Amino acid sequence: MHEVASDYTLALTVSTSVPDPPRLKFASAQWPAIAAALLRDGPVGPADVGEEVVTHRSSWVRRRPTEGGDVYIKTYCYNTWGARLRNMAKHTAPCRRSRAAAEAAALLWLAEHGFPTAEPLAVLERRRLGFVVEAVLVTRAQPGTRADHALAAATPAARTRLVDAIGEFVRRLHAAGFRDRNLDLRNLLLHDDGAKTTVAKIDSPRHRIVRPGRADDRLARADWRRLLPQLAAFTTQIATPG
Repeated sequence: MHEVASDYTLALTVSTSVPDPPRLKFASAQWPAIAAALLRDGPVGPADVGEEVVTHRSSWVRRRPTEGGDVYIKTYCYNTWGARLRNMAKHTAPCRRSRAAAEAAALLWLAEHGFPTAEPLAVLERRRLGFVVEAVLVTRAQPGTRADHALAAATPAARTRLVDAIGEFVRRLHAAGFRDRNLDLRNLLLHDDGAKTTVAKIDSPRHRIVRPGRADDRLARADWRRLLPQLAAFTTQIATPG
């Protein structure tokens, strides 16, 4: 990922109320057209624009339609110096990439290595004295249902099939060198047609890339320790890692 020179129009897509416009840190080839379409219905980042998906105290996700399909806009906001300093060891310090940029890097890696994931369209940031004030990630909507929701709605037989697909997906991820460190069912999307289950990974801001081939190390085991109890809530038939 690299910083892209932003022009006035693209900067306006995040906010028109701040004196320091955001910088476009990453943009796909499709972003200029999508940015123009979004701008017709209002700025990108504010919480009061778009369909509510998730809202937290300092972050939110909104869904917005475009001619090319729906997009998701995830905004991280650090309005005070207290918030910036509390998060400086993670994603707000001048030497750190923002959470939005870290998530986009994970999505790009996953796509480049053949794993289903959401397509990143843009990352925009505002910084003050180098500290992140606001970071925005725009992605194209990925087909699928959150894994926890899909498992809750599935029949017992279907649950076994879905759990097997999730386990195989995670084993392939680890073998390829990806350590998620944020491996929750809510961050996996399942698309199941009865014959084939496709698993997609989203939301990996804490990921690490290691040498491929080895699938059993400290970070891989931590991924399984986080995921297996979540799967156990839906089935006792869980294949062991490895």
